Formats: sequence, structure tokens, C-alpha cells
Amino acid sequence: MMETILSVLFGILIFCPYIVTILILIIYRRLGTAPASVLGKAADLTTPFLFLSVYIIARTIYGDLVGVYITITSIIIIIIYSIIEKMNVKEFLIKRFFRKVWRLFFLLLSSSYVILLLIGLVLKIMEYAL
Repeated sequence: MMETILSVLFGILIFCPYIVTILILIIYRRLGTAPASVLGKAADLTTPFLFLSVYIIARTIYGDLVGVYITITSIIIIIIYSIIEKMNVKEFLIKRFFRKVWRLFFLLLSSSYVILLLIGLVLKIMEYAL
């Protein structure tokens, strides 16, 4: 019974990762912290769920090997961004760099999530119409 409940909760978080963001904002709001100062932390905690969500949705739409493409794209983004960061910043701080990359991934994965949901919706509508 408990395994089923945990499985359903985990499935909901994977399908709709923004629930994590909303829950974090609600918790910090109740604690008295301003939502603007917590938005970065909420984005940081939502990003792993976005990685999983984008992977599952893309795999459902396009099939296997999507995880390889997501991994390769992530590594290329990290390499390119590190080169740009090294050229623009006087002192290269690893912790700051990873925070910037992690939040960049949040933005990229958020847009990918929405686009993939729309593509999946259109494909399912076309499948049922034909």
C-alpha cells in the first residue's frame, strides 16, 4: 500500500515537476520568507524533476536513445558555457558556474517540457483523428 502511494506521488512529480516549485514557494511563504528570494532555490530543486520529465516525454514521443541525446546536449552546453564564462570572468568560480548552468538548464528544460507536451498532444490528436 505504501509503495503504491509513493509510486503515485513520484509519478505525479515526474509528470508535473512544477508542483515541486509551487510547494517550495508555499512552504517558504508560510515561514515568512519572500518568494522572490526563494525562487532560485525552487528552480534548483525542480531541475532534476524536469530532467526526468523531459526524458520520459521525449522517450514516449521519439522512442529510445533520447537519453543519450539529452546527456550529450547537456555536456555540450556545459562545455560551451564554461568557455564563455572563462573568457568573460576574471576569476572562474566552480560553485558559481555550476549554479548558473543549473539555472540555465531549468530555463531550457522548462521550455523543452512545454514544447514536448504540445508536440505529444498534437501527435495524439492526429493519431485519433486519422
